Amino acid sequence: MTDVITAEIIRNCFDAIADQVYESMCRTSPNPGVNEGKDCGAGLYSYDGTPAKLVSRAGVVAHSFAGVSSAQACLYFFRGDLSAGDALLVADSYHGGSHLGCWTVVVPMFFNGRPRFLAAGRLHVMDQGGPAPGAANPLCREIWHEGLRLSPLKLYERGERRREVWDWLLANNRLPDVLEADIEAMIGACRIGEHRVRELVDRYSLDIVEDSLEWVFSYSERKFRDQVRSWPDGVYSADFFVDTDYADRRDLKISVAVSIDGDQMSFDFTGTDPQTDGVVNSVAANTIANICVALSVLCPDVPINSGLFESIAINLPEGSLVNPRSPAATTLGTIVAGGQVAQVVMKACEQFIPERVGNVSLDTANTYVLGIDEREHRFLTHSSKNPRNFLFWDSSMVAMDNSATYGVDGWGGWATPFSVASPVNHEFSEVQYPTLYTQAEYSTDSAAPGQWRGSPAYVMRRVERGASGTFAIFNSQSLIHPLPGYVGGFEGSGNFCVIGEGRPDEAICGEFPVAQPYDPEGVIFSQSGGGGGWGNPLDRAPQSVLDDVLDEYVSVDGARRDYGVVVDTQMWIVDAEATAAERSRQRSATTPRTRRGVGREWTIQRTGIAHRVN
Repeated sequence: MTDVITAEIIRNCFDAIADQVYESMCRTSPNPGVNEGKDCGAGLYSYDGTPAKLVSRAGVVAHSFAGVSSAQACLYFFRGDLSAGDALLVADSYHGGSHLGCWTVVVPMFFNGRPRFLAAGRLHVMDQGGPAPGAANPLCREIWHEGLRLSPLKLYERGERRREVWDWLLANNRLPDVLEADIEAMIGACRIGEHRVRELVDRYSLDIVEDSLEWVFSYSERKFRDQVRSWPDGVYSADFFVDTDYADRRDLKISVAVSIDGDQMSFDFTGTDPQTDGVVNSVAANTIANICVALSVLCPDVPINSGLFESIAINLPEGSLVNPRSPAATTLGTIVAGGQVAQVVMKACEQFIPERVGNVSLDTANTYVLGIDEREHRFLTHSSKNPRNFLFWDSSMVAMDNSATYGVDGWGGWATPFSVASPVNHEFSEVQYPTLYTQAEYSTDSAAPGQWRGSPAYVMRRVERGASGTFAIFNSQSLIHPLPGYVGGFEGSGNFCVIGEGRPDEAICGEFPVAQPYDPEGVIFSQSGGGGGWGNPLDRAPQSVLDDVLDEYVSVDGARRDYGVVVDTQMWIVDAEATAAERSRQRSATTPRTRRGVGREWTIQRTGIAHRVN
C-alpha cells in the first residue's frame, strides 16, 4: 500500500498535468472562444478494464465531467482495437458527448501493452457543419439539423495521420483552417499530458501510481460520505423552468427530489417534462455533468475525481428533457436545460444547506452575426480560403450570471464553475471583426437585491461597421424565469437582446429566437441579467447599500425601494432614522413583497412580458 504522502504528491502531479493540458489548448488554439474565452476543458482519466475514472481536471468543470463519458465511449467503441500512437475524436450527443459543438480528443496511454490512462481535451469549435453557421439553426428539430455527427473515430492510428478522415472533417466545415488548428491544439495538448504522465510513472513506477490513485479515489469517497452524513436526512424537492424550447413549447419543467439517507445521496428527476422537438434537450452525460458541477461547489473540500460520485444515485427518466432519446436535438442542451439542472439541484439543496447555495449554471444569451467584412484592412483570424466572410459569436453577454451566496455579493462574472473562462476582449474583437462597441458596462439598479446582492446586469450596444450582408441569429433564455434568489433574495433582471434598437421594426429576442437579415448600422442591444440575491434585502448592511449607491450600482430611489435605505443626498450618508422607519414600514406591510428589484421590473416593461410573469 502506497503511503499517504506519496499518494498526495501523485494526486497533485496529475492536477498540475491537467492544468498544463488545459493551458496548452488555450495558448495554441486560434479560436477566440478558446484563446480568449477559454471555453474548453481538460481531463486525465484512469482505466483498468472497468469504466474510465476521472483522476484530475482543469478548465471549465462541466467539460471535464462530460469528458468521462466521451473517454468511455471511445474505449468501448474501439475495444480491442487501440494502439499506442492513436488519437481519437468524438462529438456526438448520443455517443458520449453533450452536444455537437463540443469536440473531444482522447489520447490513450499504453503501459505494459494496455491502455492505462487517457488524456482528453475538449473545446467548442466555431463551426460544425450543418444548415446554419455555428449550429445556430432556428429551425432545428432533430440532431441531424445541427451539424456533423461524429461517433468515435481515429485521427491518428499507430502514430500515422489518417488523411482521409481529416480531409472529410475539413470538407464539412465552413472554417476549415480554424478547425484543423483547433484539433491540432487538442492533440498537442494531450500529447504533452501523455509525456508528463510517462515522466511521473518513470519516477515512481506504474504500481505505485496505480496504488496511489486507488487511495485518492477512496479518500474523495470518504470525504464526500462524511459530508453527506453531516446533512439532515430527508427528501428535498424543487422545480425550475426553461423559458422556451425555441420551437413551440414554453415553461418546460425540470423537477428533482434530492434524498439524503446517512452517507447516501440520490437525485430523482421523475416529474421532469418530456423531451421536446426544440434544441434544449440535455442528454444523460450532460445532465450528470451538471449535477456533478453542483456537488463540486457544495463540497469544496473534497478533491474532484470519480471517487466523489461513488455514493450517489441518479434517476433520469428516459425520454425526458434530462435524458432524451435519439434523435432529439441537443444544440443548446449543455446550457439549456443543462444549466437549469444545476439550478434545480441548488434550489433543492437550499432547503438543508442554505449557506452553501448559489448559482452554478452558465446562463445563455447567444448572439451570432454573419456577414461580409468590407474593411480594407482586415484581420485574417478565420479561414484564408474565405477571407471576407465572418462569423462573430459574442460570448461576453453570458458572463454576468453570478448570484450572491452567503456572505458574498455576486462579483460580476461567470458562476464559480465557469470562472476560469474570460469574456472576449472588446477592443480585440473590434480588430478581428467589423464591429464597434458603443457601450459595455454594468447597469444601475439591475443587481438582484438581497442581504448579499447578485451581480449587476451587463449591457452592451454595438454596430457592425464596414460590414455588408449581415444576418443575425440570436437566442436567449432566463427572461421569463431568470436566475433565482436564495433564502429570500430577489431574482435576477433577466436576459434579452434587441436588433435595430429604437427603430420601428426593432426585434426583441427574449421569448423567441431571432433569425433575420438586418442593417449593420442598426444598434444591437443586449442585457445579461445577472444572478439572484441571497437573503432578505432589508437585512443588508445600510453602509453596503450606500457603497453601491456611490459606485452607481444602485440609485438613490432604488436604495429606498429595494433595500429600505434612505440616503441623504446632501451629505451622501445613510439617514439612519429614516432608514429604520422605512424598513419597519416595509416589514410590516400587509402586501407581501414581490421578489423583484427595480432592474427586473424595468426588464419586464421593456420586453412586454408582463402577461407571462404576473
